Amino acid sequence: MSLGILVGAATAVFAIVAAILLGLISLFTRRGQSAPRLPFYAGGVAWLFVTASLVGHSEWLHHIPHLVRAGLDVAAWLGSSFFLFTVLDVLIIGEWLIERGQRYIPDIVRQMLIGAEVVAAGVMILWLVMGINLVALVALPTVAAAMVGVALKDTVTRFFAGIELGKIVKVGDWITVLDREGIVTHIGMEHVTLLTRERDCVTLANDLVIQGGVTNFTRPTTTHFCNVYVDAAYRTPPEQVCATLLETAAAVDGVLPDPKATALVVAFNESAIQYRIKFPIGDFAQRDVVESTMRTYIWHAFARKGIEIPFPQRVVRQTAETEVLANSHTVERIVAQLAVVDFLGTLDTKQLGMLAQEARWESYLPGERVVRQGEPGEVLYVIVSGKATVRLEEGGLSSTVTTLEAGKFFGEMSLLTGEPRSATVLAATELLVIAVGKQALLQVVQEDRRLIERIGEVVARRQAATAAAKAQLYRDAAALSAVTHTRSLIERIQSFFWGARKAQ
Repeated sequence: MSLGILVGAATAVFAIVAAILLGLISLFTRRGQSAPRLPFYAGGVAWLFVTASLVGHSEWLHHIPHLVRAGLDVAAWLGSSFFLFTVLDVLIIGEWLIERGQRYIPDIVRQMLIGAEVVAAGVMILWLVMGINLVALVALPTVAAAMVGVALKDTVTRFFAGIELGKIVKVGDWITVLDREGIVTHIGMEHVTLLTRERDCVTLANDLVIQGGVTNFTRPTTTHFCNVYVDAAYRTPPEQVCATLLETAAAVDGVLPDPKATALVVAFNESAIQYRIKFPIGDFAQRDVVESTMRTYIWHAFARKGIEIPFPQRVVRQTAETEVLANSHTVERIVAQLAVVDFLGTLDTKQLGMLAQEARWESYLPGERVVRQGEPGEVLYVIVSGKATVRLEEGGLSSTVTTLEAGKFFGEMSLLTGEPRSATVLAATELLVIAVGKQALLQVVQEDRRLIERIGEVVARRQAATAAAKAQLYRDAAALSAVTHTRSLIERIQSFFWGARKAQ
């Protein structure tokens, strides 16, 4: 074989291999996937061996032994067979059966098929090229075969266990097996590898995994129910605690809206009632984070609603002087915040102090609801820090109206008239508010009922001015509206605090 023919033949073989590999790259690129590496390795090996065989048949190496030339021919045929079988594996098993037919075929089985095909091709090539007697290869000594079988017993067992395991779990699944929890990173011929939450790599034998049993948190769906337990004092009705737990679960990020969360009474213990909130999540990897967030939200919700979480404690009494100073500091802060509310500006410092004594601090986490549209209410909220979102709800739809920041207030009409909430208010960030209820204001106005008229006048003027601005009314129309609206508003406030008879 001359040099020109040799170069041409090697180039033709390279072009054929390259064309097949480019076709595979194009196929996987259209699917947005990366092409498997094995055909590329096999293609390189095939081209190398075929080129070596061509060189062996060239006129330069005519003096090499016939056995060496035959060996190069066998290597070339084996390399070509290996390349052909890897391409068929990608097209038939990978593309047709798995990708399009949605069949499950473990990687181990695919590797075994390629190996068996190469072995069968090798036997045929040895027989045809080198004339080796196949009977001699088949008739191996019985004792040697038995020894090999005993030595590979565990390996074979793990191999077939790996095939069965591939039907139960896949790479990327979160599982628990043999008291180990983690995400599956590899399923091999003998072992399965897990990456735990502590970022430790755990390798377990396939047969032990099958025998020990597997809990798969990812299949058949990624939805997983978490459970958080909490104790509450006996004096709080169980239905109130359960309602608070369900309301809290709805505000926690990461909790799925469907299926619904459930709150259950678990046990009556010595010092408390134990409850369980059961809620669904969609990402098992975030389980610990979501459960921690749930406990944080529960603590804040219980603190706002006055639900005690009992625990062994030692009572330490403060001196009277310390208590007075702490209380005085708190009252001063509340008075400063209440002073920004326009209709409370009619109160003097003493009256604001009385109001502050009965007010309370409330904190909300992002996403928690402060008030809901349509619900009855008799509490005013003054924002101390954070932001709140005001939403209007109609026909199952909701739209954000505005965002309130520190210094703003909401709920004044519910405080003064007991009217239902006109909008829903949610905490947009961590929110700290001062809550002033009807009873707190009642103690102040009991001493001076004329305060009701002054408060009503301020609120009425503000509402009338807002309505006038929206409707672009004249100044005299706004004044007339204020007079009639003031009288009506004063009567509604008096009726709310003392009833219809006393208001007369």
